[in-house]
Amino acid sequence: MLKNFKQDMLELIKQKNWEKLKKQIPSLPIPDITDILNNIDNAEKIIILGLLRTDIQADVFSEFDIETQKQIITSLTENQIKKIVSELAPDDRTELFETLSPKLTQHILNILDADERKKVLEFLGYPDNSVGRLMTTEYVALKIDWTIKQAIQHIKEWGKDAETIDMVYVVDNSWKLLDDIPIRRILLANEDQTVKDIMDHHFISINVNADQEDAIKLFRKYNLVALPVTDSNNNFLGIITVDDILDVLQEENTEDIAKMSAVDIETKDLGFITDLKKVPVKTIFKSRIVWLFALLLMDLITGGIIQGFETTIAKYVVLVTFLPVLVDTAGNAGSQSATLVIRALALGTVQKKDWLYLLGKELTVSSLLGIVMGVGISIMGFVRGKSFLIAEVVVVSMIVNVIIGSLIGILLPFIFAKFKKDPATASTPLITTLADIIGTGIFLSIAFLILG
Repeated sequence: MLKNFKQDMLELIKQKNWEKLKKQIPSLPIPDITDILNNIDNAEKIIILGLLRTDIQADVFSEFDIETQKQIITSLTENQIKKIVSELAPDDRTELFETLSPKLTQHILNILDADERKKVLEFLGYPDNSVGRLMTTEYVALKIDWTIKQAIQHIKEWGKDAETIDMVYVVDNSWKLLDDIPIRRILLANEDQTVKDIMDHHFISINVNADQEDAIKLFRKYNLVALPVTDSNNNFLGIITVDDILDVLQEENTEDIAKMSAVDIETKDLGFITDLKKVPVKTIFKSRIVWLFALLLMDLITGGIIQGFETTIAKYVVLVTFLPVLVDTAGNAGSQSATLVIRALALGTVQKKDWLYLLGKELTVSSLLGIVMGVGISIMGFVRGKSFLIAEVVVVSMIVNVIIGSLIGILLPFIFAKFKKDPATASTPLITTLADIIGTGIFLSIAFLILG
């Protein structure tokens, strides 16, 4: 039914029947209006936006991806820009301004009223990826000495403009945060009780300058729907809601996937992965060439190692046939251990101080893995090499390579974290390349020592 209604709306747009659209399209849910607008060109988008109430315009606009928002902004009149930007939630507004060019940002700031301009500049003053960039000031706050009747009246009056009323917040006269209270507890309380009577003084908050990943950990640990934000003096500044955290999680996961694949992108360009069809060839090329070229230079080292053992290889040519499987297995083992550590660091279940414990644990696991893989390749080492000595070289090399590859995989994320880099930068291609270099050296060195 809804699908047919959307088709009807698209047909009305095709017919340019704006009068009928003005009556019918506002009745649709915001995500469905956005879906319809995503299927038409920007000129028609602007016309449809003009048919909607200002508050609905802002809600629909906030649903668009950043690139679409930027394209629309540059096509609107100053009055339209002012209305939409003023109606945007603070967190959505901040996200938009972060991606605009300095010239366009300044132009929009000049359009806004003084109070709105002050709010935007205040939010943009917080560090990149900080909680301050994510929070909204649209919440409901109560005073400690109010009765429940007064509190409910206040919620009814101000709740319609709040980001969420699942939780309301208690502040003193200096606007310091005293508690957060689920709306359920207020509704079930007696009207003659005070807010103080139903407080438990147990609440979780986060500093405005904290990293967004810290907020994610708190949401996950305490199953929050909203998280209050304070400054170092416990002054109540705003809240983060779970929908904002879900957006950040998607960005973080996308960024980690890119880094683990050795694709060089900035956080603001994450649409490169999520909407690949629209990305210019130049952008794709730039994001991939740096790492590929760096890994190419590293791979040249492998060739130099092989050249250094050319006498041994010339005498035992069969050794070359085992080289790919040995270094690939080492790289795969390293990628496995790195993936486990990167995820554990991201979830907070492992800290940087745990590196030595995990190194010892991985040494045990990788030794067992290496022995199993060594036994697995031993028969082929004897059959193909037609020599117990060749089989011995292959088995010993497999065991050592799996151990070394695994230890590289476990250590690299900790090394990157130590230097305040994203552990995901310890990408699969980087680990594989290091395993190629070190594994080749180990294999040919063992062959030289055993075979002479």
